[in-house]
Amino acid sequence: TCLVLSCSVFRPKQWYQRRVRANYFIQSNLSMRVTSCTGKCSKGFLLLVNIIIFLVGGGLLGLGIYYHLEGGLYEYVFKEAEVITIPVIMMTLGSIFIVISFFAIVGALCEVVCMLKVYMGVVAIVLLLEVLLMAVCVAMRGDAEKQAIAVVHGLMEHYGNETADELDFITSTIDQTQIWLDCCGLTSPSDWNNITLSTYWTVTYNRDVNGSVTDQITLPASCCVDTTSTCVIQNDTSTFNTIGCKTKLYEFVDDNITYITVGGIVLIILQCFILICALKIRFELDKLYECEEFAGSHMEITSF
Repeated sequence: TCLVLSCSVFRPKQWYQRRVRANYFIQSNLSMRVTSCTGKCSKGFLLLVNIIIFLVGGGLLGLGIYYHLEGGLYEYVFKEAEVITIPVIMMTLGSIFIVISFFAIVGALCEVVCMLKVYMGVVAIVLLLEVLLMAVCVAMRGDAEKQAIAVVHGLMEHYGNETADELDFITSTIDQTQIWLDCCGLTSPSDWNNITLSTYWTVTYNRDVNGSVTDQITLPASCCVDTTSTCVIQNDTSTFNTIGCKTKLYEFVDDNITYITVGGIVLIILQCFILICALKIRFELDKLYECEEFAGSHMEITSF
C-alpha cells in the first residue's frame, strides 16, 4: 500500500502506466490465448485423455480405500507372502493418476504454463521408467519368476481355509485362475497333495486322522472338468485338468505376445502424442506471453 501511494504521489505518470498495463493483462487473461487450430485440437485431446485418467484414478482410489477398510484380513496373508497389499497399490496408483491428470487439466484449461511443464516432466519420467522396467524384466526374468512362484505358494498354503481367508479372496482367485486357464496346481495336480505348498487343503482332504496319505487324492472343484464338485486323481484323466497353471500361463503369454507387444507400443505412442500436444500448447502460450510482455513494456500513455 505504501509503495502504491508513493508511486501515485511522487511518480503519478509512471503509476498510471503500470495501472494501464495491469488492466491490459487482466483483460487479456480473461480470454483463452490458444487460438490456432492445432492448439485447440491439442488442448481438446489433452483434456479428454486426462479427464478419463482422472476418473480412472478416482475409481482406483475409492476401491482401494474400500478394500483396505473392509479387507484387512487378507492383508495379513499378503504380508506373510512379503508383497504389498493390493488396496495399497490401488490407492497409490489412483492418487498418482489424480495428481498427474489434475496438472494437465488445469494447465490446459486455464493455460498455465508452469503446470504444463510439471505435467510434461512427469510423463517423460514415466516413459523413461517404462523403458527401464522393460529392460529389467528382460534381464531379471528368472528372478521375477522365482518371486512370483513364491507368492503363489504362499497363497496356495491358505487355499480353502475360511479362518485365514474370511473374504474368500485367495480361494476365489485361485479357482478363477484354474478355470480360466484350464489348469490344476502350479506345476501339476499333485501340488494339491504337497503339504508344503497346499498345507490346509492337503491336511484337510488328502490326509487321514493319522496323517497318512489317503487312497485317493482329492482335487479342488476348479481343477475338474465338472467344476461343481471335487474330483480325484485317477487313471482316467478326462475328469480333471492335468497341466499346471505355470505351463498354461506361459502358453497364454506366447500365444498373445503379439497383442501384448502392440498394446505396449500403442501406450508408448499415446504418451508421446500427449507430450507433443502439451508441448504445442506450451510453445504457443510462451510465444503469446512474449508478445504481450513486449506490447505491455512498449505501451505509450499519451495523456494523463
